[in-house]
Amino acid sequence: MPPDSLDRVAQLLRKALEGDASTVDELRGVSQADLRAASEQLGGKPSFGRPTVLRVLGDGRDGRVTEAQVGSWALLMFLGGFPEGSPVSTPVQADATEEPIHVDYSDDDVVNDVIFELKDLGEIVDGIITNAERNEMIERLEAAL
Repeated sequence: MPPDSLDRVAQLLRKALEGDASTVDELRGVSQADLRAASEQLGGKPSFGRPTVLRVLGDGRDGRVTEAQVGSWALLMFLGGFPEGSPVSTPVQADATEEPIHVDYSDDDVVNDVIFELKDLGEIVDGIITNAERNEMIERLEAAL
């Protein structure tokens, strides 16, 4: 990948880590190797916390991003890529031989729970959340801020 393209992927990944779920539309088309290279370019271990998840949930609630984008974002944060067969399958998938990026958020159980719930958006079973469920997630995340 040309350096300017890798810079673009790193910029998109940084924005995703800041809670911009709209970035997944472009990131889904990136190879797992390029996601890893972009992650390494950002330096350190990618991480996020409650404010990031609150931004994604708020953007989804307010219609700035789609449910599919929220689900894709959560899947990227949870799995470090877009595996084949996921509800957001695209021609470029995470290759089983490529190591996923590792995103650190595991020190917060509430964030873990919400990401685990959101990653399934778009699947046939458990693939939707109601407004009440979304609001409850927001309340849980805001409770300890």
